[in-house]
Amino acid sequence: MAVVYLIGDPVAHSLSPVMQNAAFSAMGLPHRYELMRVSEDDLGSAVQRIRGVDVLGANVTIPHKERIGRYLDAVDETAQRVGAVNTVFKRAGTLRGDNTDAGGFADALAEMDVDVRGARVLLLGAGGAAKACGDQLMTGGARVVSIANRSRERADALAKALLTSRGGDPRALGVLGRPPRSLGAFDIVVNATSLGLHGEDALEGVDLPRQLSVVDVVATANETPLIRRAKASGCVAVDGLLMLLHQGARALRLWTGLDAPTAAMRAALPRQV
Repeated sequence: MAVVYLIGDPVAHSLSPVMQNAAFSAMGLPHRYELMRVSEDDLGSAVQRIRGVDVLGANVTIPHKERIGRYLDAVDETAQRVGAVNTVFKRAGTLRGDNTDAGGFADALAEMDVDVRGARVLLLGAGGAAKACGDQLMTGGARVVSIANRSRERADALAKALLTSRGGDPRALGVLGRPPRSLGAFDIVVNATSLGLHGEDALEGVDLPRQLSVVDVVATANETPLIRRAKASGCVAVDGLLMLLHQGARALRLWTGLDAPTAAMRAALPRQV
């Protein structure tokens, strides 16, 4: 038996263990997915634990996605481009990092028929999840991505990083200090902050036009207030559980080299998506 860890702080809220353990069971593998709460000061020692022979790898969450790469032997192309690692795995005696959030985000949009080509997008957040989403929005051909974040400095840094890694017209990226009060100028809004994890509404007080597609990357046992409002408003609503499912399937393939049993993983989630 081998273990896969989720390392971060906090981790107790995570739905990944029930989903990934259902996958291991469906595959007939004796592995376990477990939580490991790790402070920023203990990140290096946690990576040493992952190097153990009884560990397949790890998922990485807040606040370590942007720092863990320095402790690994190699970081794959997607994670380098995004600037964040959410999956650690082993290859030929080395410990590598990749980012399955980016592909999981794209897979979730595709499942809900949300096409970003030519779209005007409001992206909330500037951390590791926002970097992955921004990368895929640029890859998918979004016409404009406006980044709203409490720290203007971090939003500016994300815009610069996206332009450096993806090129394109600087006019395709904008930075806002806070979300606008009206969303009529946008086709898609993506919440890539942690707001919603504890019942917050990432766009509280802002109306959601019916033509808007609303994506919330926050994966919770109950629908986030933003997703509930989006559905009530008639918007296309992309639940954070879908991104969790698809990034988890991609991570499982990295750990095991096998196709993920997505039906079993979906069935293990606390509600239907």
